Amino acid sequence: MSVNSMVAELLRELRGKLRDLYGNRLVGVYLFGSFSRGEEGPESDLDVLIVLDPMNRYAGEVDLTGEIVSDLSLKYGVAISRTFVSRDLWDRRELSFLRAIEKDAIPA
Repeated sequence: MSVNSMVAELLRELRGKLRDLYGNRLVGVYLFGSFSRGEEGPESDLDVLIVLDPMNRYAGEVDLTGEIVSDLSLKYGVAISRTFVSRDLWDRRELSFLRAIEKDAIPA
């Protein structure tokens, strides 16, 4: 399986599992970082932005998605780093971090 097809399959599966978990709270899932730019290396992790409305405590969202991410990381052999943001913050893009993500974000 090529890297691109592996990433596409992983993202489809991740989005489906997140949709099952969050329902209408899930606004979007975006790939960003080295994989979205085609600059990944053998040690690269897969950076994923998860937009929620509403977003609860950040640590709670990390805990809630831990098993999903661990299972997919093992299945596909790549570490998945997730970042959570509220719809409001994502829509406003006031934080420089979010503006940087937006430049190479690819919707999943």
